[in-house]
Amino acid sequence: MRALTWIGCLVGLVASGGSGVAQGPAPAVEPAAVALLRAAGDALADARTLTFTATAMHDVPNAEGQSIFYTVRSRVVLKRPDHLRVVTEGDGAASEFIADGQTLTLFHPLDRTVASAPAPRNFDAALKAEVEASGQTQAFADLLVADPTQALTEGLTRAFVVGRSNLVGGVETDIVAFAAKDAQAQIWIGVQDRLPRQLWVTDTGSQGQTRNGVTFTDWTIGQPVADRIFSTAHTAGARSVPFAKTEY
Repeated sequence: MRALTWIGCLVGLVASGGSGVAQGPAPAVEPAAVALLRAAGDALADARTLTFTATAMHDVPNAEGQSIFYTVRSRVVLKRPDHLRVVTEGDGAASEFIADGQTLTLFHPLDRTVASAPAPRNFDAALKAEVEASGQTQAFADLLVADPTQALTEGLTRAFVVGRSNLVGGVETDIVAFAAKDAQAQIWIGVQDRLPRQLWVTDTGSQGQTRNGVTFTDWTIGQPVADRIFSTAHTAGARSVPFAKTEY
């Protein structure tokens, strides 16, 4: 569950080579890099509603230790403080997770099963429950927590500006490498809107040092989101199964 344990668990990252990319040793924690991370976190926190598409690639080593990459795509709709819908498809069973402020619902449309549990008062706990119930890492989870700035900046041991790119998401981005205990990461942040466009995390605390990457597209910020988006009416008649975690 790397995304939700990212806070305070990143380790040093050195990036080099390529046009416009930093060369040589980087300072431990560069103020300009922290400022970019804070700007991204603040842009997310200030949005009362946001939607985006997250296309993630997960590194899952097989029994022989070879990295096998799986791709999933999620359409995410968030309405603060406590409404969330995540529709996921890809290399595995499709799923829908819905939080409406009162109930958490996990629906698998292929086998028509549905699990539900009372929503915790803490929305960050609801995000954690979604990861545990679905059984897969959500590489975008830190962008949805109540305080994304803290998620991106707490416990840093290294942070520096790598440079700029025009190749991610078709927009100009600032690239920041940052680190804390047991992981290392690199994020691409839109120069104009300060929204994350791509994130790669390496779990240096695991034996295989697994990697998870996610690209963000189709951003919509601050637009009205109808309550019907979070309806679970389409799950009626599905076979009820236990929710994986009901204690927060």
